Amino acid sequence: MTENILVTGGSGFIGSHLHNYLNHAQIVNLDLETPDFICHSRYIKGDIRDVDTVAEAVKGCKMIWSMAAAHKDFGVSHNEYFDINEKGMQVLTQAASQEGIKKFIFISSVAVYGNALEPPTETSIPNPINDYGASKLAAERVLEAWAAEDLTRQVLIIRPAVVYGERNFANVYHLMAHINRGRFFNVGKGLNIKSIVYVKNLLEAILFLMERMTAGVNVYNYVDEPQLTSRQIGETIAAALNKSKPFTLPYSLVYLLALPFDLLIKIIGKDFPISTKRVKKFITPTHFKANKIRELGFKIWLNGLKPISHKNINYFNLYS
Repeated sequence: MTENILVTGGSGFIGSHLHNYLNHAQIVNLDLETPDFICHSRYIKGDIRDVDTVAEAVKGCKMIWSMAAAHKDFGVSHNEYFDINEKGMQVLTQAASQEGIKKFIFISSVAVYGNALEPPTETSIPNPINDYGASKLAAERVLEAWAAEDLTRQVLIIRPAVVYGERNFANVYHLMAHINRGRFFNVGKGLNIKSIVYVKNLLEAILFLMERMTAGVNVYNYVDEPQLTSRQIGETIAAALNKSKPFTLPYSLVYLLALPFDLLIKIIGKDFPISTKRVKKFITPTHFKANKIRELGFKIWLNGLKPISHKNINYFNLYS
């Protein structure tokens, strides 16, 4: 691929890996943060809500790959989520129309499904339960409207589960760090499935789908297989780090221990690694299906674990 691609949020975690996958393309990276890794793309410092900046960044591009988003577990208001995720998408699609761009890839999230009794598939009706999921779904609706204006436009929407890997310091990293330090324990039986995605597997999946883009809007979930329970994930990480299996505490006890932290969060407005909300989240299944992409022939399965050194922790490379 040699065409110019505007990548929004290209300085972030997924973006830091994406540049290596699009090394034959001319990438324009639009991001508020300057990339702290080596890349050969053209960097433009800017906000996706800034009409003039986006119009300048998109000049000469044939595709937009959108990853810029508001996404934090704590400290983002309802208005901020929609202002960035929905309004930002409106600005991007407007610029795409003005530049005559026909192809658009959007990294959405399985958060659009909310809590479901059965693992959601692409045919499941979205029912987000938080502002992040709702604002991501709103951005999808903007893209759907944009595609409907011109039936030759091609939109690819990817809904991944939790993404982890090198240079990521979110929940999975913290889990690994706690296990490495002997500070992690299972809550209850730990039989709830937690769908996860290794970043390089996600990018392989998106590139696979990008080569097969067609007119209209195409939506795909993505998760790695086989899927693991929260207990299996913890034990797998512990084994790779040569640590003992995490011990187990009853859910009721952990919930009671977390109650004082709820009060502290309410009083001082600071997030803590333990709260009743986090305890509930940990024991809740977050199980999603990605059969659609595999029906096209895409195959990456978890056949082993390859440790990748990163500071004082190992990340795991899911590979086939």
